[in-house]
Amino acid sequence: MQYVRMGKGLNREDRGVKRYSVVVFSIGIAITIFITHLVYKGQQQLSKSNFDFLVQNQAENIKELVMLDVSLIGSGAGFYHATSPDSWNSFSSFARPIIAGSSSLIAMQWMKKVYPEQIDSHVARVKEHFPNYEIYTVPKDQPVTMGYILDNDEPIYVASDIYPVNTANLRALGYYSSRERVRRVITNTIKTGQPSLSDKIRLLQDGFDRSLPKQGMLVYHPVFEPGRKELRGVVIGVIRTTAYFQQIVARTAIGQAVGIQVVDMGFDAEDDPIMYRNQSWDSINGEVDAVVIDLYDRQWSIEFKRGSGISANDSFILLCVASGGFIISMLLGYVVQLMLREQRRLTKLVKRRTKDLQYLVERDPLTEVYNRRAFNRLAEYHIACHKPFSLAIIDVDSFKQINDQYGHVVGDEILIQVAVHIKENTYPDDMLFRLGGDEFAVISRCIDYAPLQRYLDGICESVRLLEWPGIDKTFNCTLSIGAAVYRGESLEKLLNRADEQLYISKEQGRDKANIV
Repeated sequence: MQYVRMGKGLNREDRGVKRYSVVVFSIGIAITIFITHLVYKGQQQLSKSNFDFLVQNQAENIKELVMLDVSLIGSGAGFYHATSPDSWNSFSSFARPIIAGSSSLIAMQWMKKVYPEQIDSHVARVKEHFPNYEIYTVPKDQPVTMGYILDNDEPIYVASDIYPVNTANLRALGYYSSRERVRRVITNTIKTGQPSLSDKIRLLQDGFDRSLPKQGMLVYHPVFEPGRKELRGVVIGVIRTTAYFQQIVARTAIGQAVGIQVVDMGFDAEDDPIMYRNQSWDSINGEVDAVVIDLYDRQWSIEFKRGSGISANDSFILLCVASGGFIISMLLGYVVQLMLREQRRLTKLVKRRTKDLQYLVERDPLTEVYNRRAFNRLAEYHIACHKPFSLAIIDVDSFKQINDQYGHVVGDEILIQVAVHIKENTYPDDMLFRLGGDEFAVISRCIDYAPLQRYLDGICESVRLLEWPGIDKTFNCTLSIGAAVYRGESLEKLLNRADEQLYISKEQGRDKANIV
């Protein structure tokens, strides 16, 4: 079985092109990773900024909603403070636009201060408007109890009027609190003159079933006797707190889910402090930011929790950045590969053209052997490097008569054939030049006289034995050669010595070689 190595068909240049393409692609991927990391960090910072803004904004919104309701309840308290008891029957007309201005304030009730000895007359007076009116209380962990049950003959604050008048609200008429926390609220209200907020409670409007969820809160707003610190009573605003929390935004501006809970930090809230918690709270694991808002005598901690992951929108952006960077890196690698291949093609073309030009510059156009320019360059190089060599000057005998007798076309053909046969009979490392006309030169590495003589005699013999059927059966072409071995002189002196030997060869009858 024959195994083929991967990349075997690629030459070194192809492998170099691919290597550069891979390098560019790798650099592009590295830059993409870096940019993606920067985008991710920017998204994290943006997410944190959005989250911080959300926390602060939502906390302020909740506080504004609560304070708006407190101010509306305060206007109801102002009604009982500024009017005489004879006008209190018009409370419903006064309260109607107030209740309509809030989505969370579901009722306002007048809790008149009544001493034990005033209870009967008070009940009789209220029954004129509400025939079924009776006072009652709901002691802690006990059923509804009718009548007055407090010790020490202390006054009660009993629901004497309410708006709106409907079946749910009528349940609250006649109610007074017998619990200690209400006493504390009243005491604090008298002391500060400010409204007071309750903890989370189960609204009477929802019924007396203790299994019902606690979805409400009461705001106690004091009504003082004119000019005195003594209470006339308390206007209670009944607030359904779920209306506040339904308006909380559960997502950041970039679509990240947020867990939210509201914790009551006030008195009597220890047993059930969580006023609100959305469904995402338990499923999100992450950092919690909390803002505490002050609501008169109570504090709420608005807590927001966001996951440590990134949103779908952020993931999409990161995917786009990474994909775009990957595609750009591939395109850059491909473009670089094309550019390098084109550069390689152009380089080869330039080399080929340069070689062609070099050939034309240093070649004789007729015989295609090296010309005088190439001869001068190579001879000077050998002399500059002090390389041992010999120089042979070759001349075609009686070439002028040949041109005159047979014409220049035949003369050119003779020069071509002479060049071919001289070249065929030179050593592989020797070089043949045409110096001009019928004069040739050979630069040879043979420097010993006897071998050089045999070498040059062989060249003369090869040309002498040539047949010229296209010219004349009696025609014979011969060469005269003069050679000189380099002895450290200049090129001019070396040429002169070789020329002298050439003249000697011609004087001796031509068709021979002489060496000095």
